[in-house]
This record gives sequence, C-alpha cells and structure tokens, in this order.
Amino acid sequence: MNRQQEATDTLQQAMQRHRAGDLNEAELLYAATLRLQPDNAQAMRLRGALARERGDIGTSRSLLQHAAQQAPDDPELLSELALTCMAAGDLPGAAHNLHKCLLLDPGSARAAANFGAVLQQRGHINAAINSYQKSLSAEEDIFVRCNLAKALSDKGDFAAALNICDDTNDIQQPQLLATRGVILLDQQHYTDARDVLLKATSLAADDMSLVNLALAQHQTGDVSAAADTLRQACELNPANARAVADLANCLCAMDDYAAAITLCESFLQHYPGERLVLGSYALALHNAGRDNDALALTDCDSLVRVFDCPQPKGIVNIQTMNAMLNDELHADTSRLLNPISKATTGGEQTGELDMERSLAMKALQEFIQTSISTAANAFIDQGLGEHPVMTPAQGNQSIRAWGTLLSQGGHQTSHMHPLGWLSGVYYTHLPADMNNSDPEAGWLEFNTPPERFHQHKPAQTWRYQPAEGRMILFPSWFWHQTLPFESTDERISIAFDIVPTAALRML
Repeated sequence: MNRQQEATDTLQQAMQRHRAGDLNEAELLYAATLRLQPDNAQAMRLRGALARERGDIGTSRSLLQHAAQQAPDDPELLSELALTCMAAGDLPGAAHNLHKCLLLDPGSARAAANFGAVLQQRGHINAAINSYQKSLSAEEDIFVRCNLAKALSDKGDFAAALNICDDTNDIQQPQLLATRGVILLDQQHYTDARDVLLKATSLAADDMSLVNLALAQHQTGDVSAAADTLRQACELNPANARAVADLANCLCAMDDYAAAITLCESFLQHYPGERLVLGSYALALHNAGRDNDALALTDCDSLVRVFDCPQPKGIVNIQTMNAMLNDELHADTSRLLNPISKATTGGEQTGELDMERSLAMKALQEFIQTSISTAANAFIDQGLGEHPVMTPAQGNQSIRAWGTLLSQGGHQTSHMHPLGWLSGVYYTHLPADMNNSDPEAGWLEFNTPPERFHQHKPAQTWRYQPAEGRMILFPSWFWHQTLPFESTDERISIAFDIVPTAALRML
C-alpha cells in the first residue's frame, strides 16, 4: 500500500471513530493521517473540530488556521474555524470567517445561522435577523427559528417574534414554548410567561428555561416557588452562575441570609471571580449586616478609577477625537432605540464597535488599554492582588465596546456586566445644560441593584460626574445606573468590557 492510500484509509477510520463518539481513538488516527500527509487539510479540519469538542480551543484554532492556509477557499473549513473563534470568545474573528464562508457558499444554512448568532451576541440585531431569515429559507431548523424570534423581540417587534414561535406545525415543541416564554418576559407579561414556561419545562426542563420560569414566578410574587425552580436549575447545571445568583436573591427575600452567603461562597470556591455571583454575594453580605465584608466587594473609593484622556496620537486634540467618535456613532447602522435586552432607556445603543476601524477608535482603544494597565498595577500596589477584582486578570483579554446616545430624560437602568473583568465608560459629548435643573443629572451611580433584588436596608451608593474626554473604570460585577437628565441635546458615551476570552461561551 502506498503512502497516499494508507493516509486515505487511516482518515476514513478516524472519521468512523469520530462519528461513533470514540474521540480518543479518532484523535490518534487523525494524528496518524497527518504524519503520513502533514498538509492534509481535511484531516486538520476534522482534528481541529474534535479538539474543540474536547475543549482544547488552542489546539483547535492552531489546526484550523493552518488548514485554512492550505485550503483558503474551503467554506466548510472556514465555518469550523468560525465555531472555534466563537468558543474562544473571538466574535470578530468568527464574524470574519463566516462572512468569507458565505461569500464562497451563499446558500449555507449552517453558516448563515451561526453568522446570525454571532451578530446577535454582538448586538447587531437587524443584521442577525436578516441572516437567520436566510438560513431558514434554505433549511428549517427549530433552534434557528427560536433565535430569530428572540432577535425580533430584542428589536421590540414582539408580534412578529410571537408569530415566529407559532408559525410551525408543532407549537408544542418545548424549545418554541420556552422562547415564547422569554418573549413574554421581555414584555413584562409575567403571569403569561410563567404559564408558558411551566408547560415548556414540564415537557423538557433545561437549566435556562428553569431560570426564566423562576424569574416569572418571582415577579408574580411566588418567591418560594422561584427558589425551588432555581434549585432544580442548579442541580441540572451546577455551573450556571445566573441560577446561583438568582437563588441567592430569593433566599435573601426569604430572610435566609446565611444560606444565601453559603451558596455564593461555595460557588465562588469552584468558579472564583464569577461576576453575577459576586454581585449577589455582596448584596447577601449587606443584607446579613456584614457591612465591612460587603464593602470589600463594593467600595468605589478603592475599586473605581477615573482617567482623563491625554493628547491622542495623530489627532489634533481631544475635542477633535470626540467629534470623530460622535460622527461614527451617529452613522452606525446597528443603532437600536430602547433595545429590549439592554439597560438603555430613552435613547439608542449601537452594537459592538470595531475598535480598529478608524483613527479615533484606535486612539480610544489605546487609552483603554493604557488605563487598564494603570488600574491593574494600582490594585496590586493596594494589596489587592488576591482580591476578586484581579481574579480574571491573567490570560488573553479583548475589548468589547458599544455606543450609547441618550435623549432627554434618557438613562441607563441598573445593571452589571457579567462577562467582563473590568468595565468602563468614556464620554464623548455631554449637553451644556445637562445639570441646569439638578447638579447630578446624568451622573453615574454605583451600588443600587435592580428592583427585583432584595435589600433589607439601603446600601451606600457612590456617584461620579461625567466629563467629555473622561473614562470611569470599575469592576464588572458592580451594579450601576445613570441618573436621568433634561436637555434637548444628546448625552453620548462609549461603554466597554474587558473580557477574558475564557468567559465567553459557545453560542
């Protein structure tokens, strides 16, 4: 048998073992194929996909990138590379490869569906809807239909979203019912959402459907039922931080602060620095009267940093840079008015911005990176090297940024950024008359959680004054909101997260 035939036969055996689920043997056979034919792009692609299945994202990416050099016009290979980018948290890389894939194979339903998922996670909702619709026109898929319905809901088109859930031969599918429940939650129709989600979870209970059911139960006043539902979610997926954070909140609402604290501490031992749970843990400590322990996690005086932008490279001055950024945000086609799944109220929010797309964006990116480094060094100098603020600091980081354009009366409702390590906001334009009626109108406030989170007593809050060219940097678990303002002019800012790549999950 010649070397080429041996490689072909070995690859066939590897594919058979891969399909059978014998990943160890498949890995050995793929490796044997590549020893026989080091540039076999198909073997590299399949071995890269297998590495991703096993959670070895670095090996997967290396193999698939090398394979793409051997076969740059293979759409299936580009699609696999995009999936690995998604698993690594590189959403721009995933979008780039899926775009190339669809240029080569416009009819690929799988690539269009994945492209829609990337666009949706990046906040480019209209583009995501278009991509999902293309996918469904080529091939019916219940999960793509659910994603399309949620994207329509994110846009605020609730009637179309609900119609997507119903426009099928089997409206009793648990996935469709669960999606309908989420859309009803988006509309704050909590009783209807509860009833639909009870039915969905009775057919097939997954952890996120149970989390959503618990939210509906909590919002309709049945905190005990919500707690029971969240316990089920935690049993199904002990790593679900949202379920743990919400269960801790329910326990606080039932005055069982000790159980809430124990729950959070146990979870944080396994998943140090998890932002959602840190937020609930700090609140549970506050509710229990352990104010000093709570303050260690919420103290803005030690954990918030304020930076004023220095002279940007290659740009006349800060005012010119800010004007350029404002023009870019106004021209951004991803803007949505009052996006449903975001905190922006009374204004528009863009999708994720490309930080490399212009001189002004690159200058802002450099300012962010420099400020992050300065803040991290300051935390270490303060003796906070072992504090949760530094837990996700190791490894690769990416910047995910978006623009917010608030109109008169606009504000950001209380929220946190669960995927971030550190988060921040940079101000590009403030109305001259923003503070005429209230000296703190439009300011940034920390440590006021959303209304559904239980507080036995009011917690200490901090307020920071925005200024054009100023950046306010804070830990991503901090609850924060902005105060409404009165002006016919816009309040424009660019918010961002510094995201450890491991914090992003496969879509």
